[in-house]
Amino acid sequence: MTQLAQATPAAVDHTAEIARLNDAARAGSLATSRTVFTRALANILAGDAADPGARQASLMLGQAALRRLINETPIEPGNDPYGERDFGAVEFQGHKIFWKVDVYANDGTFSWGSETPWDAQQSFRVVTIMLASDW
Repeated sequence: MTQLAQATPAAVDHTAEIARLNDAARAGSLATSRTVFTRALANILAGDAADPGARQASLMLGQAALRRLINETPIEPGNDPYGERDFGAVEFQGHKIFWKVDVYANDGTFSWGSETPWDAQQSFRVVTIMLASDW
């Protein structure tokens, strides 16, 4: 009796899809994602005006400017060893800023990493923008 060896299915490379979803999350256009700024960075962006409304306006303008800079700045190859476009660094107003993308299972708890990070419906991305010193 002859046995035929069964071929093991080749692993599918989802890197391009993960990178595309990470780019969309970073740009703020992915429904299954959120962006958070660390408190230390938010305090710097808000400035030191006495008026709370002015601080809020400065914070919002600073967040928008920083997001624009992050999205327009090429990702250094050394910060992207797996090609998933999930980490980067920029300089903003004299501060070194890091951003990173974490991918969780889209189960409402965000307790576990996603087993299918290439599937926008099964995963949820959190983009964290922080001072390098927050790392």
